[in-house]
Amino acid sequence: MIIDGTDNVDYFIYKFNLSNKDQKRLLFLNNFYLKKTNNKTFLEHNLNKIFYFNGKEAVMDVIYFKIFRSNKVDTKLVEMIENYQQKVLPLLPLRAITLMTKYNLPEGKELGNKLKMIEELWVDNNFKISEKEVLKIVNN
Repeated sequence: MIIDGTDNVDYFIYKFNLSNKDQKRLLFLNNFYLKKTNNKTFLEHNLNKIFYFNGKEAVMDVIYFKIFRSNKVDTKLVEMIENYQQKVLPLLPLRAITLMTKYNLPEGKELGNKLKMIEELWVDNNFKISEKEVLKIVNN
């Protein structure tokens, strides 16, 4: 096992000729498990963040690796595998052009920052956001 909290992954990638995709997967898994993980880490809310920002394959890798390392099979994790296999990556319902026209925001860094805050709130709320929340972010 090369993912064990040491620099074995870096050495493995250096020593063996792996595709960029496989290198990225190994580094993501290694970085994920270097952080303190607990049962709350594997809640659907947290896995949705990984799903949105890193893709379906990353979530599946994290869940499979958790099952592989555990002594007993957690039925919740198996159900999550089935859930994420069928899940489609959602698209943010707001676009920059919408914010510019509807809320009179000028194009620039401020627009990008507000759009990023809206996106983070949207992901935190399980891919749902209300008009009030958008208005609150836009007016701050």
